[in-house]
Amino acid sequence: MPCMNRLSMNERESIIGLLRLGWKQRRIARETGFHRATIAKIARELGAELQNVPEVATDSPGSRSSCEPYRVFIEAEVPKGRNAVAIYQDLVEHHGYGGAYNAVKRFVSKLRPPEPKVSCRFETEPGQEAQVDYGEGALTRHLKTGKYRRPRLFVMKLSNSRRAFRRVVWNSSSEVWCKLHEAAFAYFGGTPRTIRFDNLKEGVLKPDVYDPQLNALYAKMLEHYGVIALPCRPYAPDLKGKVESEIGYTQKTALKGRRFESLEEQNAYLDRWDERWAMTRIHGTTKRQVRAMFEEERPFLQPLPPARFEYYRICERTVHFDAHIEVDGAYYSAPPRYVGRKVPVHVGRLWLRVVDPTTHECVREHLIALYRGQRRTHDADRPKQTPIKVERLAERIGCAGPGCRAFADKLVEDRGAVALRALYGMLDLLRRYEATAVDRACAFAVSSGISSFKFLRAYLSHHATPLRLGAEHRIIPEIQTYAIHFSTLTQGAPS
Repeated sequence: MPCMNRLSMNERESIIGLLRLGWKQRRIARETGFHRATIAKIARELGAELQNVPEVATDSPGSRSSCEPYRVFIEAEVPKGRNAVAIYQDLVEHHGYGGAYNAVKRFVSKLRPPEPKVSCRFETEPGQEAQVDYGEGALTRHLKTGKYRRPRLFVMKLSNSRRAFRRVVWNSSSEVWCKLHEAAFAYFGGTPRTIRFDNLKEGVLKPDVYDPQLNALYAKMLEHYGVIALPCRPYAPDLKGKVESEIGYTQKTALKGRRFESLEEQNAYLDRWDERWAMTRIHGTTKRQVRAMFEEERPFLQPLPPARFEYYRICERTVHFDAHIEVDGAYYSAPPRYVGRKVPVHVGRLWLRVVDPTTHECVREHLIALYRGQRRTHDADRPKQTPIKVERLAERIGCAGPGCRAFADKLVEDRGAVALRALYGMLDLLRRYEATAVDRACAFAVSSGISSFKFLRAYLSHHATPLRLGAEHRIIPEIQTYAIHFSTLTQGAPS
């Protein structure tokens, strides 16, 4: 726009002429393109000359609107819910209106004043609720890039006393989000009964008005501390207005215009500022000191658990045909009924849990493997056709006597897993001969330094008598039972 000292004589006379016609300074600026300050200076120079100039009707606020002749029509259309654009189009097309759209817009806004939004304050009992959210911290130098960036500002605020915990971090994740909660709980010396938060991914995986799906790790952490999650409804951030105002208060008062060389420096500054100013201030709503209110709320907080929450990562794996899943190069067994299905897996520092995908219950737990390729197999997950372990079979044989135990242990020591078939042969000898005879033969073999199953079998064939078949059997009935059945079936049969 032209400046005052650059106006030509003709431009100056044009402005003076429009002022003498009674035009408002805003209208002159809009029509001519000159700056309002320039027009105002000329108006001050004319002074008393303009005081007696009658004002003309314009579209500017405070003057008679160009829509006044059409008031009846406009007043009839506004209650129908029609907007200013539709009314303006009808005025131009059907009523010969030649004014500006902005005049119609202002006229309609006066007939339909905006309804004020009424908000009620949520007051909570001591220890009942806390609110959490993220904001932006002050500019901080990043270690990797060396440039100043704004980190994320985490704030948790107790709804009753307005005591707040603040921390800045570069990046967020489910674990970082949970650890910030734990740091806040430790800072307060206890936990609230409920916590209200927004629908960010660290807390809510799938927002829903009636049934939001919480992040599994976050839900477990809150369960560990006895806190109930209360996610806000989608697009309703005013339900956590206390923490929203706390973030704004921190940004405008503590961090505005400041720069820090590290996150640690900014966090240390926030702690000092909180202790010196935020805690000692008189809150605008409660009219009381924040520190005094927190001391009254502290006894109502829930006590902290004896141990902190143990973090784990959540992944999904497919159960292979051998009823094992692979995690970090090691193999862990799962119940065979999940073969071919994907199951959630919780991986901790020392343990691994396989979770049912439907009920979310732990169905198998293992210790973390010590090296890649190691297998962790639960006995219940072994297929029925899998042979039992050599050591367990040796223990079973050892129950027959000390000689049998010594011979079986020597077989395992000499042959390892290959001794399995020889151990099964010993079980067969225990079924064919008396246990005392087999035990003597085994003791003789051990004393002679012999660990051959063939020698044991040959020794028993020459020095022991096989057991006779008993008259009674737990499965096969006596012969008389079959004779009775045969006679019954053949009675009355033709000869």
